[in-house]
Amino acid sequence: MFERASAELGIEAALDFASVAVLDGERVLASHDWVITTTASRELLAAIDAVLREAGVARNAIGAIAVDTGPGGYGSLRSSVATAQGMAVALGVPLAGVHRLEVAAFPHLAPGTLVVAVHDAGRAGLAWAVYAPCDAPESRVPEVLSPARLDSLEECLRLAPQRALWCGELSRELLDALPRVDGTAVDTDIAASSGDTVARAEMARTRLAAVDVVRLARLHHAYGDAAAIDVTYLRPPSIGARRALG
Repeated sequence: MFERASAELGIEAALDFASVAVLDGERVLASHDWVITTTASRELLAAIDAVLREAGVARNAIGAIAVDTGPGGYGSLRSSVATAQGMAVALGVPLAGVHRLEVAAFPHLAPGTLVVAVHDAGRAGLAWAVYAPCDAPESRVPEVLSPARLDSLEECLRLAPQRALWCGELSRELLDALPRVDGTAVDTDIAASSGDTVARAEMARTRLAAVDVVRLARLHHAYGDAAAIDVTYLRPPSIGARRALG
């Protein structure tokens, strides 16, 4: 068991596709990804306990926690951020929040490549952002070329760069539209799975997502007060609207 508070815990559960990982420096001690089928908070806590046991890390050996803050689903996103905040406060360790679209783009950043990361927001449209590798050779922090915004599919395709690699939640409708955009490439893990369901496609990209949450938290020097972390919404949660109507 680790006795010093050096391990970092990463949590990526902005949707029902969840990932947790424990790192010691650049070494991944253990990671786990799965699809949440019952209660997000209960499954997340069980997964964290399991991955800590696999890593041989006691809870009091966690030195920092990083969590995906969205955009994503209302219930799973709230549960994962609240779980991360509760653990950080209880352990007295710093917490970092990382944007989900940046997590999706991070593995694909390479010189000369623009990356469009997408979150399918259902009837509300597409949440998307554009990233590029940082020009500074000493930094790996992604450069945000277009901040996250919410648009219709048509508007997203009109505004996004013509030559880019697309990743994230690529719906069948979006995949059908992308070949008409000159110079477009697609995350091959997603493309290979797109004939089945978006759920399977997203699951293919969930692997090691929690590891990238930790790595991005470090690059941004984002660790700080747990109370300062909040979820990222690009539109008001629909649950509030339904209550108002009721």
